[in-house]
Amino acid sequence: MYYIEAFMRNRAGVIMAGESNLGLHRKRNEDNFCCYAPPGRKCALAVVADGVGGHANGAVASLICCRDLAEAFRRMAEPEENLPDAAAVFLRDKIRKINRKVFSRNYFEQVIRPMSSTIVAAVFMPEAVLLASAGDSRMYEFHPADGLVQLSTDHSFSAEFAREHGFLPPGSETMKNLIARAVGPRSELEPELHSLERRRESRYLLCSDGASGCIPKEELAAIMADSGSARQAVGRVMRSALLAGGRDNITVVAVFPEEEEQSHGIA
Repeated sequence: MYYIEAFMRNRAGVIMAGESNLGLHRKRNEDNFCCYAPPGRKCALAVVADGVGGHANGAVASLICCRDLAEAFRRMAEPEENLPDAAAVFLRDKIRKINRKVFSRNYFEQVIRPMSSTIVAAVFMPEAVLLASAGDSRMYEFHPADGLVQLSTDHSFSAEFAREHGFLPPGSETMKNLIARAVGPRSELEPELHSLERRRESRYLLCSDGASGCIPKEELAAIMADSGSARQAVGRVMRSALLAGGRDNITVVAVFPEEEEQSHGIA
């Protein structure tokens, strides 16, 4: 089990917490995550990556996603203007580069089932959020006016079939865990990007399908609404996933406004 909290003072105005758990049925954890809020900067990074099950070295692929993205974010020069545009270019270009790195490793090692990973990554700024994703790891926003809304798009074969045709065929459950877009299997990857307004009361949740696949949306919404801190939200989501059977690795990152943490005496 891995756990981290990001309490570093940073001008993005967020507090982040994350945890990863083996679950109750897996022999190894192929998930990875990172929370990075560099002191003094106006942006913070959160990433969840889920090594695709059954493929060789899924844990290595997900580690490369988190490690390389965090290292690139550390080195990124923060512009004085147009930070959201710079964040979008950063996420797109770095995820493309990471994909080529994992793909090259697959090619030269000539494995039968190449390693790959889903990824959901977000850069948080005072007034905006940039989201990039590939696969079925998710990002949600909770706001008191709207409840819990999924911001990311699932890139599984069943989800893409449903978006294209408006229905799911019989037996589509077998396609649920087949990933249509991920880091590593192909030489080129185009992550899905979304630029979003960051509202004052919004709370965010990034998670692997080990959490989203077994916890009803209503329960996730209640956890995000009732938790007093990012740390508490992570703990509650993890507990719910384990009580629901813990069939897969479980990874969760919660991002709360800094002023809410301070009002609860956390920060």
